[in-house]
Order: sequence, then C-alpha cells, then structure tokens
Amino acid sequence: MNDNQIYWAKVKPQAVIPSKRDEDAGYDLYPCFDEDYIMIAPHQVKMIPLGIASAFSDRYVVLLKERGSTGTKNIAQRSGVIDSGYRGEYMCPVSNLNDDHILVLAKAHVNEAQLPKSELAYCMIPYEKAICQALILELPKLENKEISYDELLEMRSERMEGKLGSSGK
Repeated sequence: MNDNQIYWAKVKPQAVIPSKRDEDAGYDLYPCFDEDYIMIAPHQVKMIPLGIASAFSDRYVVLLKERGSTGTKNIAQRSGVIDSGYRGEYMCPVSNLNDDHILVLAKAHVNEAQLPKSELAYCMIPYEKAICQALILELPKLENKEISYDELLEMRSERMEGKLGSSGK
C-alpha cells in the first residue's frame, strides 16, 4: 500500500467516491442507502450509511466532520474516527438538534405521497447533497511509557489540574 494514497471502494454500487478540490480541507461524503428516506426525529441521532469503505496508511486517521451547510441547519455530525485498519462501510452519526424532523431523501424526486403522513414539519436533505466531510490527518508516532502519577505531577505545566473554565477566558 502506498503511504501517500487513500484507496476508496464502493460498498454499494450507487455510492459516490469522495472527492475534494485541492483548496478544500475535507472530502465530501454522500448518503447511500436503499430506503426512500431516513427520518431523524428531533433530538435523535441516526447512523446514515455512506456506501463507501477505505484503506490508507497507519500514518493517518480520517475524521468525519459536519459541513458548514448542515451545521447552519442545526444538524450536527457527531463522533466519527475512521482508523486505518477499518475496512467496513462508513457510517455518519447525524444528530438532529431541531424541533422538526429531518428527512434524508434517497431519491432525487421523491413523490410527496411517499413521505410519511403526519402534521410534522420536515427539513429535507437531498441525496445528492454531501452529508459530512472527511478530514485526513497525519498522526505522530509516539512511544508509550508508564510512570507513576507523582512522577507525572513533577512535570510542571501552567494549567496543571485546572479543569473547565480554569483559563478564565
């Protein structure tokens, strides 16, 4: 495996291989599933399949992050660390921070009759819209060494045991 290459594979034939412009930090990742839509209730987290898998050097890690356009709609992409040894399908954990339901639509032109019948309001995300982005970061190689807590406390820092808010900023 080439250390400077990320290898993308489609887990599902309709998946979109991630891409990015040279000036962009992240690769755009798109939802990919068989249902007509996935509904995310208010304040709920759902795993959205992305239909892709990857292989890359253990010098790197992939971090899934929300895109600006989804973040402005109060849609958060939660944890997402893809280790170099993982070969399974990428899944994007999406949190709905809205009071309305979110529908991630799988088809470009879903007929209104196919949508759930209710009095609920919906925020719709079309299938063709990237749902998150993948940042690829290089990892430093560090050696582990166990020491006692007393030895650790001898290694002075400005913060030491200061907790949340300790900087006073």
